[in-house]
Amino acid sequence: MIRHVIFDFDGTIVNSRPLIVELYNSLAAKHGYQAIGDDTSEPFAGLSIRQRSKTLGIPLYRLPFLGFQLFSEYRRKIKTLELKDGVGDLIRDLNAQGYQLSIISSNLESNIRSFLRHNGISQFVQVRSCFSLFGKHRAIHSFLRDNKLHPREALYIGDELRDIQAGQRSGIKMIAAAWGYDSSELMTRFSPDFMAFYPGEVSAAIEGFNASAGRAAGAL
Repeated sequence: MIRHVIFDFDGTIVNSRPLIVELYNSLAAKHGYQAIGDDTSEPFAGLSIRQRSKTLGIPLYRLPFLGFQLFSEYRRKIKTLELKDGVGDLIRDLNAQGYQLSIISSNLESNIRSFLRHNGISQFVQVRSCFSLFGKHRAIHSFLRDNKLHPREALYIGDELRDIQAGQRSGIKMIAAAWGYDSSELMTRFSPDFMAFYPGEVSAAIEGFNASAGRAAGAL
């Protein structure tokens, strides 16, 4: 039975893609990398980190440093960011149902906590920054171990292909958020446990997972 729901942050909770593109383009101009235009941002959806890096002309080894620079600038504009429509209600609903809520994100913990404070969101019991661009599944493994959770007791909600892959490699249920960055068509091809087109669909999906787990346990 699921008792802990883990959220991604950028794209899943907060509408930050325009800001991230703006900050990236500023850094790209400074370092001589290819910019992302309004007409080219969507084609990057679904590309792996390696593919995005190659397309933009960024050496792979430079990505962690570039990411740290971007998220360091990000904190200055936290107050300009807004929740994704319906996500605030989802957070309150899951909390009211008794689920523990946490965040695992590639963003900096300080940025995430600043956004939560600014928006009066207090339901998350843990916030973890996973700054490795290739290791979110490792962060989930550590989270499960530290909280003494079996994989069947946790669920991850994210909006990118790599979130689906992290959930699958960790052995936990994964809900793909179609309101985020990668398209629902792309994510469906990689078989998330549930595709949520709106935040309001998430609670019922989790109830369905728990009901199925209860029936399976009763059949033993």
